[in-house]
This record gives sequence, C-alpha cells and structure tokens, in this order.
Amino acid sequence: MQARCLAAIKVVTLLLLVGSLKLPAWSQDLPTLGHASTYDISLHQERHLGQGWMRQFRAQTRIYYDPLTQNYTEDLVQRLAAYNSSLEQRELEVLVVDQRQLNAFAVPGGIIGVNTGLFVFATHEDEFASVMAHELAHISQRHFARRVEAARGAQWSTMAGLLAGILVASQGHADAGIAAIAGTQAAAIQSQLAWSRTYEQEADRIGMETLAAAGYSPEAMPAMFQQMQRLASLSGRPPEFLMTHPLTESRIADAWSRADQLASTQKRVKGQDYELIRARLIFRQESSSEDARRIFLQQSPSEAGKVYADILKMQYDGELDAAIERMEALQQAHPERLALQYLLAELLMEAEYWSRSQELLSNILAITPGYYPARYLLADGYAEQGDWSRARQEFRRLSRDRAKDPQIWFQFAEAAGKSDRPVEVHQARAEYFQLTGRFRQAFAQLELALERARELDQPWQVREVIRERRRELEELQQLMDL
Repeated sequence: MQARCLAAIKVVTLLLLVGSLKLPAWSQDLPTLGHASTYDISLHQERHLGQGWMRQFRAQTRIYYDPLTQNYTEDLVQRLAAYNSSLEQRELEVLVVDQRQLNAFAVPGGIIGVNTGLFVFATHEDEFASVMAHELAHISQRHFARRVEAARGAQWSTMAGLLAGILVASQGHADAGIAAIAGTQAAAIQSQLAWSRTYEQEADRIGMETLAAAGYSPEAMPAMFQQMQRLASLSGRPPEFLMTHPLTESRIADAWSRADQLASTQKRVKGQDYELIRARLIFRQESSSEDARRIFLQQSPSEAGKVYADILKMQYDGELDAAIERMEALQQAHPERLALQYLLAELLMEAEYWSRSQELLSNILAITPGYYPARYLLADGYAEQGDWSRARQEFRRLSRDRAKDPQIWFQFAEAAGKSDRPVEVHQARAEYFQLTGRFRQAFAQLELALERARELDQPWQVREVIRERRRELEELQQLMDL
C-alpha cells in the first residue's frame, strides 16, 4: 500500500507540472452542456495530459494482456462511440486492468479503463456496455475540463489530483485514491474523488441514449445500477466504481424513468463473445476449476456457454485432447463465430499441435486479415516453436498497426534479439519504455541502437531514422512535462 501511495505522489508531481501552462482566464460560469468546443482547456491539451497519465499508469498497474478480450473491448467502445454525437475525441484508447474489483473509469484524452472484475460482475453484454457508454459520456461532455473550470483558478492542478486519485483507485484501493487528492485544490471543490450529481445524471442520460442507438436495451443501465447497489448492501462496502460514481435511490429511479421514456423495443443482450470472455475470466479468477464452472453455470449461460465452461474445466485440469475434441464440435456447430475458431487455435497451440493451429489461424486471416487476436497468436506460436525469424516478421507487422501497444513492442524486441537483429532490439525496447513512461531508458536504448548501427556499418538512412525518433521522443517528453 505504501509503495502504491508513493507512486501516486510521483504521478501528482508529474501532472502538476502542467500548471506552468499560461492558460486564458477561466469563465465565471460553467459552459453550456454539450458545447465542448467552448472550453478553455483544449482537446489537444487534454490529449497530452491523458497520454502522460496513461504512460505512468501502465508502469504502475497490472494490465491484462489478452488479445481476445482487448479486441472485443476496443470494438465495443468504438461501436458505442459511433452513436455518441457529442464525442469530438474520436481517437480512443482502451486499458483492461488486471484487477478483481468492480471498476471502470474515463480519463481526458479519450482513454477508457475497465477492470477485469467488471466482466465477471456484469452477466450480460448490455450491462457491461452501459458502463462503457457512461464512461464515453464523461469524455464527450468534457467533465474533467468542466471541473477544472469550476475551480476558477485551481487550473490543471485540479485535474492532476483527480487523475492521480483514479490511478490509485484503479489498483484496488479506492480509499487511497480519494486520499491522493487531499492537499490539492480539488479538495476545495469536493472532499472526495466523486463525480458531481449533475455530471453523473448527464453521463447517465447521454450513455443511455448511446446504448439505445447502438441497439441495446436502455434498461440495462438501471438494471446494472441495481445490481451494484445490491452488492454494496450485501458486502457493507460499495464497489470501487461507486466510490467514484456515487449512486443513490433517486439516481436509479431517474435511470428507470429515462429508460421508459426511450421506449425501446430492444431485448436484453447476453452477448455470444462476451459470454466466452466472462467464462475465461471467471476461470482465471477462481482457484478451483470446479468452483469456476459452478459459478458460471449458476448465471444461466447459453448452451454454447455451458459447453465452453466444460471445455475450460478440461483445459485447466490438463485434459487438452478432450478439450480440443469438444471445442472442434462446438466450432463446427457455429462455423460463423470467429471467436470460437480463435479459441480452438489457442487450444491446439497449448497442446503443441503447431501445424494444425497455424493452418486454422491462416484460414482465419485469409477471411479477416486484420483480426488482431489471430495475428498475435500466430506470432506467439512461431516464438513458442523457436521460429524467431517468422515471429519477428509478424510482431514487426503488428507493431506498425498497433504502434501504441507496449506488449507488442516487448515481444518484438525479444523476437528481434533471437533473430540477431541488435539494432531492432534497441529500437523496439525504446518504444516499449516510452509507452510505459520511462523516457530516460528509451533514450538510452536509442543511443545503443545508434551505436550498433555504426558498428554494423548500416546505411545512413537507418541511423537517421534513429536520430529522428530520438528528436520526436524528446518533443513528446517536453509536451508531457508541461
């Protein structure tokens, strides 16, 4: 706990440097709701603040790296964003946090974070989507910027305190997150890290409209609220999400009233792929495969979900051949479901049936060339076999398409090292370090890359690329430090 609080103090210090910016005088009144372009804090400034925060967050928090879950969540957020007409920040980034606690959060600059615990808690996809739509509304309505303006002079230090509190709370310590803003000017606005009632109502309204427009039942949001309230009553302590998003009886009643007004005919959505991801996370969270299967089956899964729970139990119990046989039958019964093909390839790879796995992944990519989970699994499979040349090629391609993903750069660096590509090793490590907020180490890696390029007498163009990247990262660091 002490180490995490110290880490939060470092983040506060980093973000408070933004206070040196010369910003226009704050408006004496809050901006009109929905007119994001009128705020004194620009989207560009929010973007840089969010990017700096995200780099520190990655360095201090456990991120859940599962391509299937990451791809699903990114797709869902982008689909919801398409129906939020107020959203100006279209370049969105999603962080899946490896925490059992029920929590999600939004950060200036288009960053949405969600704990794995939220997947486990929300039994329906539309419930999970309601939380994502709510967080998107916080971004589209510029609530961070509006709170800073409401401080009338607290300026960027207010936002810094709030972001630092979110960082600690996201690590499973909501009380410490609230304490992290003590002593900042944010405390003059509110004594705890909590969205104001007005902002929460607005996020509920915009989020519910987004949810309905995207084809989900708006009733999913108040239903989710009631489940959270029930959990708080049973445990005697509210989930982390409610510590930063206060929930009252009147707010739940308002949400039900809005759902009725929208008069949607949409049915509740369980979500085929969502169900698979939930099952995976429940098995990962529980120490006993039998307990995990029992918990999942208690929640009325689909027939395919029941079969997958059996497959997961076999997988966790080491019965891989039996699991593969059941998965093949399940996939053949649902040939249109891409996720099932991926999960079969994953099982084949775990059982070291390399050729069968690669053939299946190649078939998937022939139909959907940009499917990130299959591309990553294929590259990882080459690495597992020791085919480092092919692994390097695949991770290199992935690094071009997902240049902001530190995990891909980490894997690319390893594959490049095993392929005797020392310059690429240092270049890839530099990207990994800068994406996790360690610019000093990133610069050191670029110096090593330049040194090795000279030793190997590589073309001047290679050396110039390295120098140019150093200049770009220096500029980026300066922006982060403002």
